[in-house]
Amino acid sequence: MQHDREKERAMLLLVSEGDEQAFTVLVKEYRRNVYTAALRLLHRQELAEEVVQDVFLKVWLHRTSLPGVEHFPAWLLGVARNTIYTAFRRSLKDKLIPVGTPDEELPAANNTEDPLLNKEYTQLLEKAIARLPLRQQQTYRLIRQEGHKRAEAAAILGVSPETVKFNLDEANRKVRAFCLAQLPLGALLLLLNIR
Repeated sequence: MQHDREKERAMLLLVSEGDEQAFTVLVKEYRRNVYTAALRLLHRQELAEEVVQDVFLKVWLHRTSLPGVEHFPAWLLGVARNTIYTAFRRSLKDKLIPVGTPDEELPAANNTEDPLLNKEYTQLLEKAIARLPLRQQQTYRLIRQEGHKRAEAAAILGVSPETVKFNLDEANRKVRAFCLAQLPLGALLLLLNIR
C-alpha cells in the first residue's frame, strides 16, 4: 500500500510539472472510474463522456497544486461529484423544468471544490465564450450562465426557438473543443475514446 502511495505521489509531482505523459497515464488509470460514476448517476453516455472530459480538464488546469493533494482518488471523486451534479442540474434545465419549480427540489451541488480550480476553469470558459460569434455568445450566456429556458432566450433575442437551439448547440461544441484543446494530446485522445 505504501508503494502505491509513493508511486501516486511521484506521478502527481510529474503532472504538476506539466509532464504530459504522466498526465496521460493518470487519465488512463482513472477515466473509467469517473465515467462509470457519471453514467450511473446521469444515465446518458454523452453526458457521462462530457463529465469525464470536464473533470480531467479541471485536473490539468489545477495540476500545480496536485503535490499538496493527500489522497488523489478522494480529491478526484470530489471534483467528479461536483461536475456530475452540475451536469445533472443542466440536464434537468434542458428538459424544460416547469417555471416556478423551487430550487430546493433540485439536487444541490456540494461546494467542496477548490475555489482556485473554479477560477481557472471559469477563466478558460470565458476565453472560449469570447471567441464565439456574437449570437452564439448571447445564446450561451442567456441559457448556460443566466439559466433562461430556450423559449425565454428566443424572446429576448428576437429569434425562433429553433435558432436558439442551433446557436446553443454550436456554442457548446465550440466551447468544448476550445477547452479540450488545452489538454495534452495523449490524454485528449484517451478522453475522446472513453468507452
